[in-house]
Amino acid sequence: MTFFKENYPIVGFIAAYLITKNLILAAAIWSGLTLVQMIVHYFTQKEVKKSHIALFFVGLALVALAYYFDDDDFIKWKTSIAVWAGALFILIRQLASGKYVIQDLTKSSGLIKDTAPKNLLAKVNWMWVIVLAMYGGLNLYIAFNFSTDFWFYFKLISMFVLLFGLLIISIVMLKEHLHLEEESSN
Repeated sequence: MTFFKENYPIVGFIAAYLITKNLILAAAIWSGLTLVQMIVHYFTQKEVKKSHIALFFVGLALVALAYYFDDDDFIKWKTSIAVWAGALFILIRQLASGKYVIQDLTKSSGLIKDTAPKNLLAKVNWMWVIVLAMYGGLNLYIAFNFSTDFWFYFKLISMFVLLFGLLIISIVMLKEHLHLEEESSN
């Protein structure tokens, strides 16, 4: 249930597109639900991440352009812009402050030991940057060479697989630097 509570703008987008096959309407519903989510989060948590605000305004601008020009291609650009921005953020954060995406993603679980070598963490970061950059290009290739339906299902499935796969590969790369329960030998 937590997934739906935290991701209802995405669920709304998916449901709206599946019901109407109207990408602009689905994206407008995503924008509205994202605004509601940010307002609720602000009043309950007293904070909204700057990245969420930025992504909301990029999405809103693309929805407005798509509506004005009656062209859903603007919506298809959002995925590429978002993953490219994510890759750039990961890269700049590593270079400017020496922070690594995998540590951020696993911070609450304490999965990665503090002793993990910086050069290995940097390799994991570079993998994320390169894969996200390539995915942004692939998204545009699919968006402009296949039907909107094909692009929608590609985006829906591939984004989950991509992020889950990156997380698994990152953990495998760092396997010797994980806090895992030791098996007790009897």
